[in-house]
Amino acid sequence: MSAVHTVIDRFVSYYAELDNQPPSALPALFHPEAVLIDPFGEHQGLFAIQRYFTHLLANVDQCHFSIDKPFTDGDRFALTWTMHWSHPRLTEGNTLALPGCSVVDVQDGTVKRQRDYYDAGEMIYEHLPVLGWAVRGVKRRVRP
Repeated sequence: MSAVHTVIDRFVSYYAELDNQPPSALPALFHPEAVLIDPFGEHQGLFAIQRYFTHLLANVDQCHFSIDKPFTDGDRFALTWTMHWSHPRLTEGNTLALPGCSVVDVQDGTVKRQRDYYDAGEMIYEHLPVLGWAVRGVKRRVRP
């Protein structure tokens, strides 16, 4: 099995049960100088990524991913996913589903760079009482 496929297996396993993963599991997946980028920010280095996941998981009741088959090209892979999550202060704690995708660069058998793409408005802003109404209205107007 190639190094990229080994990383893919670890990546899928990690995110499939994200809410049950301790921050100490991250060094097996991420390079010490890894960069994780998503719509909310850029996290540089393993310590910053661990802090990000610790904060993320402290604020949700559940968070795990169903992940589709990846596309690979050399030391890079991309995959689409659906994040299943719930937050006690959004939608009365009901589980939400958010589609997205990740593009991942592999170095030394670990994730060196991960860029996540998803709609931050759909994730959070649409579920806030007043702001949600406005975001959904804007989306309706710009969609064909």
